[in-house]
Amino acid sequence: MEFRTRRRRHRITEVNLTPLIDIVFQLLIFFLITTTFVQNPGIEVDLPKASASPTEQESETVVVAVTREGRIVHEGRAVSKEELREKLEHHHRQRASATVIVQADTGTEHGKVVEIMDLARQVGFSQLAIATAAQ
Repeated sequence: MEFRTRRRRHRITEVNLTPLIDIVFQLLIFFLITTTFVQNPGIEVDLPKASASPTEQESETVVVAVTREGRIVHEGRAVSKEELREKLEHHHRQRASATVIVQADTGTEHGKVVEIMDLARQVGFSQLAIATAAQ
């Protein structure tokens, strides 16, 4: 009688994560490339209503927002008139043909909007606009 012990082959099973990581990275790159970034000041501005049809926003724009209290907001942070002048001068040096868009709350004093538009004109911008909400 011959007793042999049989060797059992134990397969080591592993989960290969490489394809999963590759797919996750490809999705991440896809979403980063296809995401559009909207330039909003990050403050609540109640824009006045207008019945005119909206125009297409150019890619070269400089947005300045004015709150109901009269605070000036540019690129997400409150600025003084002197700081705004410096920032507008910087933008004008980079893109002289850009349009300055003033986003003023409906409760903002008219004089504050005129001051900002006058400041933009003094810096050298010739294309100015006031943002409105469609009815």
